[in-house]
Amino acid sequence: MTKTKLGNISKILSGIYMKDSPIGDIPYLQVKDLLMASPEITASRIEYSAKLDSYMIQKGDLLFAGKGTTYLCEVYDRDFPAVPSTTLYSIRLNTDMVSPAYLRWYMNHPNVVAVIKSSQAGSATPLIHKPTLENLMILIPDQKTQQIIVEIDALQKREKEILETIADKKMQITNQLLYNELNK
Repeated sequence: MTKTKLGNISKILSGIYMKDSPIGDIPYLQVKDLLMASPEITASRIEYSAKLDSYMIQKGDLLFAGKGTTYLCEVYDRDFPAVPSTTLYSIRLNTDMVSPAYLRWYMNHPNVVAVIKSSQAGSATPLIHKPTLENLMILIPDQKTQQIIVEIDALQKREKEILETIADKKMQITNQLLYNELNK
């Protein structure tokens, strides 16, 4: 097990402020887009300019919500170019000793979120400063252990989805049975 600062294994960049453009062709990602299944559809658009090149995110980069109370970290797994807004930090790994999927799991772990949250600035709209992320200690197990953690996490998410679907179906059936009783 290795322990190192996030800044030692990645390059962390703040997002950029841009005005939306109805004729824009580049998705401009915000925190809400990370919660959507198709951010390429839901995201605002901006027009391309050369100054965006250094902000463009790539497949495998991580996006971390640096403003607000979401404290969400997601792996960018799309094949199209996009630019993060100022509410997001992009995290590009510079080593293959940690997988993006494992780092996403780690950054979303409640204990790690608590550490990050304890360093936030502001109260109305909390802000996580870049040095907080750069100095965040990351525990890095071997690749096999990382993969097992990622697989278990995916199974837990799938189980949660299934249980929520079952609960919804049970409620629908119960409500229909009760309604049918009223109409006898």
